[in-house]
Formats: sequence, C-alpha cells, structure tokens
Amino acid sequence: MMNIEPDASHTPDVLRDLLEEIEVLRITRQEEGRDRPHPFLKRFTQQELTDEACPTYKNLLVGRSQRIPSRQTLMQIADYLECSMESRNNLLLAARYLPESLELEGNALRLVLEQARQLMDTLSYPAMLVTHTLAIEALNEPFQRFFAFPPLMALPRAQRYFLPVLFREDLPIRERSSFNDQAVKAWQAGVSRCIELFKQSNRLSQFEPWYHELVEQFCAVADFRLYWEQTPSIRDQYDVPSKLLLGRNATTEEWVPIELQNIRISVCSHMYPCIMAFRPLDDAGRSVFASFSSTQGSPFNAVRRR
Repeated sequence: MMNIEPDASHTPDVLRDLLEEIEVLRITRQEEGRDRPHPFLKRFTQQELTDEACPTYKNLLVGRSQRIPSRQTLMQIADYLECSMESRNNLLLAARYLPESLELEGNALRLVLEQARQLMDTLSYPAMLVTHTLAIEALNEPFQRFFAFPPLMALPRAQRYFLPVLFREDLPIRERSSFNDQAVKAWQAGVSRCIELFKQSNRLSQFEPWYHELVEQFCAVADFRLYWEQTPSIRDQYDVPSKLLLGRNATTEEWVPIELQNIRISVCSHMYPCIMAFRPLDDAGRSVFASFSSTQGSPFNAVRRR
C-alpha cells in the first residue's frame, strides 16, 4: 500500500477534517458506554486517547502541533476507537491517506478463484483453496484421497472453514493427528498458527459484526473456544513440526506416522485467495504420497478411517 503524505500547504484543513472525524467517533463510543460499560473499562476520553493511541492528540486539539499523524498512528487510533473497516477508511481519507485495500469481490474474485482452481489441480500435493476467513472454496483430488475427506459440496456452506474442520471429530484430520503425545503437540501448534493467521488476516475487520458472528460459529465446534481464548504465550509452540499425522500407504495398506509442512501459494496481488498445500518432509511421507500417485480408484477406497 502506498503511503502518500498529505500536502503540507493544506495541513490546517486536513487536520481540521481529521480531528472532526476522530471526535465524532470518540464521542459516539463514549455515549455507547453510558448505558453499557466497556469490557476493558475504556472511557474514550481525549486524555485516554492521548495516553493509549496518539501521544500528540491533545496538542493537536489545542493547536500546539500541526503535524498530521502518521498512517501507523491513525491505525492505532482506529484500533483504540474500535473502528469498522468503513470508519477506519474514513479516518485515512480525512487525513488524505489512501484507504486500506479491501478483499476481492464480485467478478474479480470469481476470476481469481477459477484461475486458482486450475493451478491447484496441477499440484500433486494435497491442497485447498481458501479466502481471508480460511473459508474453503475448493479441494484437489490428492487432498480428498489422502485425508479421506468428503466432497466439499457434501458439507453445508457454513461448515466449509478450515479452522473448525481441524477440530471436528466426525472428520479425519483431528483423529489422525492425535496418535501420540508428539502428534497432539504438533496439532495444537498448528491450530495456534491457524488462529493467529485468521486474526492477522482479519485484523482490520475485528470490530465488524460478521467477524464476531463467524467466531461464535467456530466456537460452537468441540473445544475451539478454549484455543481461541488462550494467551499468545501458551500458543507459541513453534519448536514442533508443522504437522504429524497417520498416513496410509495405498500400496502396502500400512498406517505410518508422517511429517508434513504447510505451504502457502499466492495466486494474485492480494494475500487472499490463496492455495494451502501440504508437502511431505520425511521418507515415510514421500512414500505415502507416491503410493497415492501410483494407484487408481475412489478417494474413499484409497483412504479409510482407522
């Protein structure tokens, strides 16, 4: 994203527009809190905004400073004021910065998704196509065969998200990721990374109604809420492999532990949609993947639940 500084010759007008925009948002939040106390006890005062988000804010209000806050500072103010994406962009526009780039929509999204599906179908590794909410738009055949995963259309659209899929006990991923203590730790670390990915990818939308509705939908699955609410210090388990699970060699029919690595493949200039693939990291994994490449048949004949 380009970061164009406001024209210095128009600074007084820009600053006036920006401060008006901030004050409207601040007073709105303050009035909302009169009848419903804020869960983090925010008071949304000018002094609190100065202390929490913009050290020069009170100086700007009284005219002791004429310097337009940086884009990063405006993002901090927007976070403090719990701005929606629309309000956040209104702040940026008031300061004469470019608005945040939104996700692809409509025909542009459909075109990129179709191109991504064609690319994904050429991969020999299990792969899925996801959007910024980790909604699963498509699965390739190696994914369905390896994970014994049902056709995507067999799942209601509300259930086609990778995060809850990791937790569901009626789907094979969690069961095959819990065959010993090390595998459980790897699964937990993978869940933590996916949750952080979801939060970072949707950071600017964290105050949007759809975000909260989607998280509540996820929290209805198994023990998802427990992991969602854990502190970062508990979740930081990056010293374990990306993924350990049981894979079935289609030639020998033997179940063996294998180690996988997650790979993200960009398909356009935006971060999403993207392809998430799984690459084997050990000889056992490479043998299992090779066995699927050399056998024919239905995905549900190739891999079964143990």
